Amino acid sequence: MTSPRARPLFSLFATLALSASAHQATGIKLTEPTADSITVWTRVTRDAERAPDDGPLPITKLFDRTTGKEIALKDNATYAHARPEVAFPSGSNLGSIRGAAIGTPGQTRVRYRPTDSSTAPWTATAWRDVDPSRDFTATFALTKLAPGTRYEVAVEDRPRADTPITSTTTGAFVTAPVATTNAPATFAVMSCQQYEDRDRPDGFAIYPSMLALKPDFMVNTGDAVYYDHGPVHAINVDLARYHWARMYGFPTLRDFHRHVASFFMKDDHDTLTNDSHPADRSGDLTFAHGLAVFREQTAPSEPPYRTLRWGRHLQVWFLEGRDFRSSSAADRTQTPTILGPTQIAWLEHTLAASDATFRVVITPTPMVGPDRPQKDDNYANQGYLVEGTKIRALLARQPNLTVITGDRHWQYVSRDPATSIEEWSVGAATDAHAGGWNEETPRPEHRFLRTKFGGFLSGTVAPSSATVPPALTLRLHDTAGKVIFADTKPAK
Repeated sequence: MTSPRARPLFSLFATLALSASAHQATGIKLTEPTADSITVWTRVTRDAERAPDDGPLPITKLFDRTTGKEIALKDNATYAHARPEVAFPSGSNLGSIRGAAIGTPGQTRVRYRPTDSSTAPWTATAWRDVDPSRDFTATFALTKLAPGTRYEVAVEDRPRADTPITSTTTGAFVTAPVATTNAPATFAVMSCQQYEDRDRPDGFAIYPSMLALKPDFMVNTGDAVYYDHGPVHAINVDLARYHWARMYGFPTLRDFHRHVASFFMKDDHDTLTNDSHPADRSGDLTFAHGLAVFREQTAPSEPPYRTLRWGRHLQVWFLEGRDFRSSSAADRTQTPTILGPTQIAWLEHTLAASDATFRVVITPTPMVGPDRPQKDDNYANQGYLVEGTKIRALLARQPNLTVITGDRHWQYVSRDPATSIEEWSVGAATDAHAGGWNEETPRPEHRFLRTKFGGFLSGTVAPSSATVPPALTLRLHDTAGKVIFADTKPAK
C-alpha cells in the first residue's frame, strides 16, 4: 500500500472546488417554516452524487502539543491539547474519500408557487453566488407566503451567470396555519443518527418511514452527526463539514428533506464532542467553530431558541442546550446552568403568553429522565439539580404541556414524581445505535420503556368539532414506522 501524504486541507479548495457543472449532491433543506415564511438551504457541489462508501478514508492522527507523543483516537473523547495531522492515501483527496461531496463555486436560485396553482407563474429569487467561506452554501428567506398553504419549490444551480442550469432539485413544503385556525397538525421528531450505525446502504430507514406519515414538519433534536465517532474524527473544520456532506448526501435523507420542512436543534456530538461545553476544543476544532458549522449546514433561526405556532391548538418550543450552558470551569464556582438566564426568562414569558390548546416543549437533552448516574449533562442528572428543579416547576404550571427529548438512545415515556411533567424520549435513529438502559429494570416513573431498538416519535393534533374537543396524540414508532406505544391527550 502506498504510504499516505499529508497535505494542508484548506489548500485543497483551489484545486478541488473547480467544476464545469454545479450539482446538489447534499440536497436541499427547507427549514424554519412559519405562517408566512420559510428558509431554503442549498449547497453547490462538484459532483452529482456523494462518493461511494467503499472508497478510501483519510488518516487522522493526534499528537500532544507539548510532548509530541501520539494520542490514540477513542469514541466520545475530547482532545483539548492535541495537534492534528490529516493524510490521504495516494490518489485520494478531500473530494474523493468515502462518502465525500465537496462543494464548488456556482450560482443558485429558488422558484416556488402554491401547489394548487399549477398554471400560475413561478415566483423566482435572484441568482446568488454560493459562499466558499460557508462550504459553498446559500440560504433564501421566502417571505409573504400564504398561511396554511402547500407550496412546490425548485432549486436550480449553474456554474456561472453565462452558463446553463446544470441541476434542479424539486420539493414541497407547507406553511403554518394562523393562530386562530382550528387546524390539524402532524409532526415527527428524531434524534441520534450515527454514520457508522446506518441501517440501509442509502442511509436510514426512519426517513421513508417518517415521510410516509406526511408530516407538516420534522424536528431533529440534535446529534445529526457524530464528530467524535468512527475512524474519521472531526478534528478541524474541513472534517466537520465532511461529516455533514457524507450524511446528508444519502438518498433517504435527500428525499425526505426536499419534501418536509424541518427544525434543526443541536446537541453535543454535532457541536464538538461528547458532553461538550462552551470554550472546549478538540484538536483544531473549537466549540465556536462547531456553532458556526452547525448554522452553516442547517440554517436555523436566530436566536437558536424559538417557538412555532401551528393553528389554534399547537405551539412548540425548541430549546437550545449548548450555546448558553456554563463552562466546566465556571461550574466549579457557581450553580451550573444549561439554558442560561436569558433563555429561561424567554421560556417563562412565552409559555405564559400562549393561548394554544397544547404546549409541546422539545429539548435536546432530558428534563425528567431518569438517566444513568454516571452522566452529568442534563436536567435529569444531579449536577443540574438546582436549575432542573426550577425548570420542571415552571413547566408544571402550564396546562396541557408535554416534553419531548432527544439525546438518550432508548425510548421511554416517564412522569416526574414531583411535578407530574411527562417526557417522551424519541430514541436513537437505528437499532444498532440503541441502548444505554436496562429494559428489565424500569423505574416507577416509567410509563413505557424500550431500550434495544431505534425509532422516532410522531404527533398529531385533531382539531375540535361541535361535539369533540381537540386532542393531541403522541406515538413512538420503530424504524419501519410501526407504532409501539401511543397515548391520546384530550384538552383539559
